[in-house]
Amino acid sequence: FGSSLQFCPKGNAEYLFKTKRVQHLGSNRSPAIIFRAKMNSHERCLFVAGCVLLAQLAFSARYTDENKEWNVNFETRYEPDQYYGRWENHTYFPSPEDWRALSIYQLITDRFADGDPRNNELRYGGFDVRDMTYRHGGDFVGLTEKLPYIKGLGCQAIWISPIFQNGFNFYHQYAQLDFTTIDQRLGTLEELRELTTKAHELGMYVIVDVVMNHMANAFYFDGHENSAAPWRFHENGGDREYELMPRKEGELLDTPLGKQPYADFWYDNSWDSNAQYNGTLYGREGQWVKDTGFGTYENSDFHHNGDLINYFDPWQINYGKIYGVMDDLRLEHERVQKKYIAMTKALLESTDVDGFRVDTPMQVPLNFYKVWAPAVKAHAKSLGKERFGIFGEFFVTTERYGTMTGRGKDNTMYESPNQFIDDIYTLKGGIVYPYYWYIFTSMVYKDPQYAYGFELAYREENKRIDTWDPDSERKEYAMWNFCNNHDNWRMQSMTGKNQMRMCLAVITFWPGIPLHYAGDEQDFDTPGTALDGWSREELSPSLAWRSIPTQPGGNPADRDNFDMSSGSYRYVARLNTLRRLYFGEFGREECDDVITPDPQIPDVLVFERGCNATSRVVVMANFDTENSKSVKVNTPFAGETIVDALKVQNGLTYNVPAGGEV
Repeated sequence: FGSSLQFCPKGNAEYLFKTKRVQHLGSNRSPAIIFRAKMNSHERCLFVAGCVLLAQLAFSARYTDENKEWNVNFETRYEPDQYYGRWENHTYFPSPEDWRALSIYQLITDRFADGDPRNNELRYGGFDVRDMTYRHGGDFVGLTEKLPYIKGLGCQAIWISPIFQNGFNFYHQYAQLDFTTIDQRLGTLEELRELTTKAHELGMYVIVDVVMNHMANAFYFDGHENSAAPWRFHENGGDREYELMPRKEGELLDTPLGKQPYADFWYDNSWDSNAQYNGTLYGREGQWVKDTGFGTYENSDFHHNGDLINYFDPWQINYGKIYGVMDDLRLEHERVQKKYIAMTKALLESTDVDGFRVDTPMQVPLNFYKVWAPAVKAHAKSLGKERFGIFGEFFVTTERYGTMTGRGKDNTMYESPNQFIDDIYTLKGGIVYPYYWYIFTSMVYKDPQYAYGFELAYREENKRIDTWDPDSERKEYAMWNFCNNHDNWRMQSMTGKNQMRMCLAVITFWPGIPLHYAGDEQDFDTPGTALDGWSREELSPSLAWRSIPTQPGGNPADRDNFDMSSGSYRYVARLNTLRRLYFGEFGREECDDVITPDPQIPDVLVFERGCNATSRVVVMANFDTENSKSVKVNTPFAGETIVDALKVQNGLTYNVPAGGEV
């Protein structure tokens, strides 16, 4: 359990509680923390009993008296495919009429606001505000208290990091131990319900990050406990796929399949020489691949193939162990699908969330989404959520994410607008990178010619994806555009505030849904990769960034940053207000139409867009960050007076001549 209790002699009211950090994934470097408290001997005994119960029972994902505060599942039997959710006497919040009308605010829950310090060291610990790679205490209580701050920014939806129990530290929450018990360091089920309820009262929506591709790191591949495991597929030259070996034999759980590291997903080292993979797989170019080999551990809920090394190999990216540290689930198998579907429906029903952001969908066989997505959407509709949103992380080629958007298209279908993989709808959209890379390359590498890429990428992308929404019965381009997110360097740390503001203006008005990353509105600019924790600052005061000055006054992340009067906060709020003012609630296909100059203007992005003929926006963005440009463009504003809407005071006013040229 990783803790030791040291008491003074019996009868003395003082004792020391000393937490010794356990070793997890090679991490044992954090200092001990010592607390003093006063308790009578009776309370001490109760505390010790509570620790023992927690160590023995908290793993169980079936509903018990011990885990009921954190469990979204209410099934008491040990039958994972029968788990279910419940929220008695609750009226569920309806879905948005059109997801395109929203702006989304992304945050890592642990890195936002600590509303209840009492949960900071619960189960597994890992709390240390001095270290950017450790937990900093953010939780549901703190987030609920700060919802008006996000609402004031003009964002109508929040995307929060995964919520289920992780091991030591793992502040990012992507290495989950099961999919029904909430991480105790984030809060209880009731506190999560309070978050969704408060958000809905404010007219906001809650999107939860869900992980299905992988879990934590409970196994190693036989013969590779402390080394990388080369890829194996079926059996080749006497080398068959690996047997899985539990890392901690002394901490296994009692399950219907015997002793296991995980409560609800189980490994089995029984080799089936006739088994094939039944997953529907596509490569990065959108090409379908078929399994022609034989032999695998089909009765196991996990893949036994070794580490993911070659991301261009469609078999490895779907079945390999990501980073060599996250156990890969056999999601192509019906047995595993039934379990995960039951757990996802339990999450939805017990918490009234409004959508899911799907982590690493490019590493999951498509046939999983062809079963899971319809099941989730149907369950949401039964609760009154007619347009439950499911969006993916599309850190992959357009050809690849085209296979899992809507009904899906492979690379043989681009010239046939009405041809799809099948008639089953999967993900509505996702976070896309092409437009980000064009802005990034232009600003960071000082190569402004990439401004031309926007129009070309959008035109070609729409040939490769299915944007038809069967609920609204219209096409809706619902990809998420961003300047920053939790996986990248902050753009402003490599460019500057003005360049960042230009990027924000572009993503606000370009087709799709604008995504705002927590801290951008307060000019956070810590250099370094987000995956190492550098640009995952929190808005609450934190010691971790005090030693990393980025401005003459230090690091903006060092102080309380819930400042609704800051210049960048007001700038983002104005962008979101203008977007609502000109585009309204969307609701029409033509909202996604973009008009650009023909030919394109070198180094300058110019586009016109609107949802009707009388409410139009023209955006002009100079991607050459070192030189001014003089350009002429045709506009729909002939004979009218136009203004620079981004200026609060003394903005440019221009009387457009009869020809419409500006």
